[in-house]
Amino acid sequence: MVLIPRNPSHFQRYAVAVGAVALAFTLRYGLYGTLDNRLPFAFFLPATIIAAWYGGLGPGLLAALAGLLLGDYFFLPPHEAGAPMGEAERTVIGLYAINAALIVLLFWHLHSRLQDREDELRKLKGKVEETTPAPMAPRGR
Repeated sequence: MVLIPRNPSHFQRYAVAVGAVALAFTLRYGLYGTLDNRLPFAFFLPATIIAAWYGGLGPGLLAALAGLLLGDYFFLPPHEAGAPMGEAERTVIGLYAINAALIVLLFWHLHSRLQDREDELRKLKGKVEETTPAPMAPRGR
């Protein structure tokens, strides 16, 4: 049984991102009464890590943005569109955005480097197969 496919489809990559964000939201919402408006984005950073690790740039950005929107709407104090936010809200949103962007960019770089190495290995394997002589057939008597 394979838990993580070697080359997941686009659907699988984005499904993991949506699932991770949904799980993070469910856990955070379940704790809402005990945490009030504190730690609005804490559960969404691990969801972003999972999405970026598994799916790369697109799913990581989706998870980061979904976490930002859900955390702002459900777990920050209500504020009107266009009205200035308080210092605490700006700080927590800024820290989340910086951390989420850093997570996504680092995993994107990791995925790119791994893809480059896999391409190099394929080229080397092709060259080895080209230069390896075919086995000789045994002579019959």
